[in-house]
Amino acid sequence: MFIVFTMADLSSNNPDHRSRRREMQLKRRRRQRLAFIGAAVILMLVLVAVVVSRASSSEQLDSGSGMGEPLDAEASTVLGPPSAEASSPVAGPSTTARTTSIAVPAAAGNSLAGKVIVIDPGHASNTDMGMEPSGPGSSTTKVKDPGGTSGVATGVREPVVTLAISLNLKSILEAKGARVVMTRESDIFNGGNRERAQIANKAGAQLFIRIHCDGSTNNSTSGASTLHPSLIHGWTDDIYDPSYRAATAVQSALVTDLGIPDHGTVERSDMTGFNWADVPAILPEVGFMSNPGEDLRLNSADYQLKVAQALARGIEVYFAGVN
Repeated sequence: MFIVFTMADLSSNNPDHRSRRREMQLKRRRRQRLAFIGAAVILMLVLVAVVVSRASSSEQLDSGSGMGEPLDAEASTVLGPPSAEASSPVAGPSTTARTTSIAVPAAAGNSLAGKVIVIDPGHASNTDMGMEPSGPGSSTTKVKDPGGTSGVATGVREPVVTLAISLNLKSILEAKGARVVMTRESDIFNGGNRERAQIANKAGAQLFIRIHCDGSTNNSTSGASTLHPSLIHGWTDDIYDPSYRAATAVQSALVTDLGIPDHGTVERSDMTGFNWADVPAILPEVGFMSNPGEDLRLNSADYQLKVAQALARGIEVYFAGVN
């Protein structure tokens, strides 16, 4: 036993044995370093993929514009009445955006004499999670009113801002001779977008204007867009052209007078308030409450009046073209 132990001990001190052991240790360390580097590369690739995916999702949300109603769980699918022909032109939501560049003239007294205009301040303080048909005869239903967006800087809810702007607009339009009907003049509205459209239908409105504020996952996004109905046989084919003309005039006025980015006019096939309307209908998204600066402006009384004045000027342009 003593001899074996001594030989083993001597073997461990053999230079060749020590060299082989160091070589094995070096190989093991190299394998460990390579494994670590490989894991780090894989982790970086995963992180890059996540960042690209989130950026792509954010861009898709922002490019849709008109998030006032999409935030209200408005469907993103193309809808049509049960009797719609397969060949009927139907545009999907937020698929067509057109910038505008028409001149907005100065206001003229009594320029809207005899015109019937229905103003719909978007949303209300009382949310309504009940469901309603997305259009006449449709089996597709949508939430009536989950409440809209809120200011990222002020915390003020959208229905407060839209009502303030709408009341200003009412005064301006009445001073120009129009007969104005409001869907609501308080914080409360009982019903959904179908009921709002039916108010405009019953009034025989020559224009149904739905005032909303926008929202985005990108808080640097600002500006205005104006939504109008897509061409859907049996629902909106009779109001498509005048609605588009009104949207073009109002969008141009908002961009020109307020000096804000132009997100264009946007066709929407999925909005209950459009699909139930029998009169020309538009929905201006007058600014992004998700943008801190624009949120603060939208909650300023002076700016709310300025927005209303821009809307009124656009309405005048529209009716001047109709006459």
